[in-house]
Amino acid sequence: MARILIVEDDPNNLDVAQRIVRAAGHEAIAATDGLMGLEVARRKHPDAILMDLLLPQLDGWSVTRALRAEPWAQGVPIIAVSALAMQADRALALEAGCDDFVSKPYAPAELRAVLSRYFPVGGATRAVRTAPDTTRQPEVVLGRALVVDDEPGNIELLTRRLRAIGCETFEASSGEQALEVAKRELPDVVLLDVMMPGMDGWETCRRLREDPITAGIQVIFVTARDHAEDIAKGFEVGGMDYVPKPFEPLELTARVRSAIIRKKLRDDLKKKNEDLERLERSRQELIGMLGHDIRNLANSVIAFLELVGHGQLTPDRPEFGQLLQLSEANVTELLRMVNALLDVYRMEEGRLEMMPQVVPLAELAQRSIAQMRPEAAAKSVRLAALVPEDASVFVDDALIVRVLTNLLSNAVKHTPSGGDVRIEARPAPDAPDAVLVRVVDNGPGIPLEDAPHIFDRFYQGRGRKRGGSGLGLAFCKLAVELHGGKITVANGGQPGAIVEFTLPVAAQIVAKPALSR
Repeated sequence: MARILIVEDDPNNLDVAQRIVRAAGHEAIAATDGLMGLEVARRKHPDAILMDLLLPQLDGWSVTRALRAEPWAQGVPIIAVSALAMQADRALALEAGCDDFVSKPYAPAELRAVLSRYFPVGGATRAVRTAPDTTRQPEVVLGRALVVDDEPGNIELLTRRLRAIGCETFEASSGEQALEVAKRELPDVVLLDVMMPGMDGWETCRRLREDPITAGIQVIFVTARDHAEDIAKGFEVGGMDYVPKPFEPLELTARVRSAIIRKKLRDDLKKKNEDLERLERSRQELIGMLGHDIRNLANSVIAFLELVGHGQLTPDRPEFGQLLQLSEANVTELLRMVNALLDVYRMEEGRLEMMPQVVPLAELAQRSIAQMRPEAAAKSVRLAALVPEDASVFVDDALIVRVLTNLLSNAVKHTPSGGDVRIEARPAPDAPDAVLVRVVDNGPGIPLEDAPHIFDRFYQGRGRKRGGSGLGLAFCKLAVELHGGKITVANGGQPGAIVEFTLPVAAQIVAKPALSR
C-alpha cells in the first residue's frame, strides 16, 4: 500500500480521487491548495503525488518545482491532474518535473492505470521514478471514436485531438460511410457533422438509433449549425450532445470523455441487468429442478419405509439390503444438496469461516473416497488416490474433504459402469507454495462451451447427463478460493473430465512413489 498525496482545491474532484486511490488499495492524503500541498508533502513524505495545476495560493507547477529541488522528493512520482488538456500544458507540466499527465474529467480506470505504472499489484510500496517521456502516448485506451465530416481538414484536427486523450479513432467522410463503419467497428462515440453531401448528419443519427446494433452509440454533433432549432433537431433525432464549430479543444475533449464514460456505464448497467435476468431464470429453473429431485429422492425413501412398516419388506428378503443401501444414498444426496445450498449463500455473504491446519493431503483424499465408496460400488466404479505420502496442506480439512467429495460425486455420476475415478496431486508448476490436485474420470468429458461456466451458481451443463442442483461445483469454487486457490476444467471438450485446483502447501512435496488405494 502506498501513501498518495492528492493536491486538489475542488471538493468533488478531491472526493472522487480519494475514492479511486483507496479502491486501488492505497492510503489517500489530501491538501486543498498549493501551499498546503507543499507543507503536507514535506511533513508526510508521500510515495506519490496527484497534483492539480490550477491551485490557489501556489500553482501546481511551482509546487512541483519546489519539491523537485528537495533531495527526498526527487524520486517521488508527481502526476499532473488538470483540466488543461492542450499538448503545451502537458509539456509545461513535464518540464516542471511531473512524471505523468491525466486530463480532467477522467474515467476511474484511467487514473488507476496511471497509478499501476508506479505501484504494480504485488509490487514494492515505494515507486521508482524514471525520467519523464515527453513523447509517450496514453497507454490506456479511453474509448473508440468515429469522426464523420466531409472536410478532410476537420477530420484530421478532430482525430488528432481525440488521439491525444487516448482514443482509438475511425474516420468517415459521408453519412453512408459512417453507418457502415459504425456497424463494423462499434465505436463508443460518433462526432458527427450535420451539413454533408448526400445523407446529412441528422438522417445519419436517426438511422444509427433505428439499428439495434448501433443504437447505444453516443452521438455528438460537431457543426456550425448553431441556431436553436438546429440544436433541438439534433436532440430530436437522438443526439446526446452538441459542440459548435469552430470548437474549443478543452470543451470538445471534456464532452467526448463524458460521452464515453456515460456509454461505458450504460453498457455495464445493461450487462449487469442481463446477468441478473439470466441468474433469475437459472434460479427459477433450479427451484423446479430441486423440487423434482427432492420429491424423487424422498419418495424412494418413503416407499422403502412404508414397505418395511407394512411388513411387505423384511430383512430376510434378498432385495432388502439393496433397497436399504439405495435409501441411504438418497438421504445422503438430499443432505449434500441442502448443505451445498446453505454453504454457497453463507460463503457469498462472508459468514462461513475456515479454520486451517496442517493436514496430510492423502488423508483428505481417503476420507472423501470413504464417503463415496458406496455410491461408486453401486455403479462398479473404481476409486483411487495417487497422492504422495509427504504432501501436507494448510487448509480447513472439513471444507476440502467436501470439495473432493463433491468432485468425486460428480465424476462417479458421469463415469460409465466399470470405469475409474482418481484423485491425483503434484507440485503446482507455476506456484512453488501450492499443490495441484486433480480429480480425473473416464466419462464423456465436459463440453468446451460448458467448461468456463460449470462452477457458476445454478449452472446446468448441456453436454453431460443432468443431475444435482448446480450448487455443488459452485461450493467447490468458493471453498477453493477461500483458501487462495483456483479451480478449473483442465481439458474442456475432451473425453474424460479433469478438474484441477490448487491448495497452499504446508511442506514441499518430495518425489516419492504415490499411494494407490
